[in-house]
Amino acid sequence: MKEVLTACNVSKVYGSGRTQVVAVRNVSLSIAAGEAVALMGPSGSGKSTLLRVLGLISQPTEGDVLIQGAAVGSDERRRAQMRNKFFGFVHQDFAIIENETVERNVMIPLEYANPRPGWQERRSRTRMVLEQVNLGWALKKNASQLSAGERQRVAIARALVNNPVVMLADEPTAALDGLAAQEVITLILSIKERGASVLLATHDDRVAKRCERIVHIER
Repeated sequence: MKEVLTACNVSKVYGSGRTQVVAVRNVSLSIAAGEAVALMGPSGSGKSTLLRVLGLISQPTEGDVLIQGAAVGSDERRRAQMRNKFFGFVHQDFAIIENETVERNVMIPLEYANPRPGWQERRSRTRMVLEQVNLGWALKKNASQLSAGERQRVAIARALVNNPVVMLADEPTAALDGLAAQEVITLILSIKERGASVLLATHDDRVAKRCERIVHIER
């Protein structure tokens, strides 16, 4: 299968001298098109840092990240363009704007797309993904009015709206109960139906077992 995301001997170091922290050391990992991979490991092992590096939010101290076989490099403008084009992100803490409407929260990635879709297309795509996550009824509601499970579905809709090649999810079920957690994972994994890939960090064996492959990261 074709590799869409590759880490080649990636390390990430914060600080220097006595305060230096090695968050990720010499990690190599490849994810194929349409594959779901679970990333497991103890707290502090670097799962979230690795997701940020792979998702081009944070630059590696050493090593390279490749997207569809091409090295990304260090140019921040290019990294930002590729980040918005190729990735969808689902964060553990939802990372949504509580005092904004659900529609506005989901539409944010489209505002930074290049080229940016017109207003009508942005609205149409936003409505479409909210219907996909069963939140069409919440379009004009403020995010603060929703339950934890509903806010996480808003975050998933926002991650889907740009039709990403890879979905990155950092402990997406940590704040949810069993039923809501399984519903959220089903929504995230549904992206595979169109050939996209999923990399998710999780502590939950039930979540990990729904992926084709489990990768363990150690201290």
